[in-house]
Amino acid sequence: MAKDELSFELLAAGLRQDSHDLGRFAEVLATKLEAALPGQVTVTRQGGLFQKVKPVKTVTVQLEPWQYELSVDQGRPTTRRVKRVRGVAIKTEPLSLAAWIEELAKSLYEVAQKEEAARLALERFLIQP
Repeated sequence: MAKDELSFELLAAGLRQDSHDLGRFAEVLATKLEAALPGQVTVTRQGGLFQKVKPVKTVTVQLEPWQYELSVDQGRPTTRRVKRVRGVAIKTEPLSLAAWIEELAKSLYEVAQKEEAARLALERFLIQP
């Protein structure tokens, strides 16, 4: 994939791909983002010690200055974007799932335009099944 082929629309489509099934969406998103952006993504999972399947509880993506948070509670998503300056939250915006996907895609696209490593990681994100 050439640098010019990485577009905001392609990123947004990749993020929206499985959003109709929230459990699958959260799992796929967590897996893809952890692989594409190690160190910038934190995933917490539900479940106890003996539970085989541990569904995603939260996904947090840190893209300075924004932190994107997706929480899943009893099948209901809660999404928000937090602006942080020197580790302090100065602005919190609750967002609909659709708006959260769009804003995350915009931030990912901006990072990819600035950093070669991020661009390559996001290309891998889009290629992963």
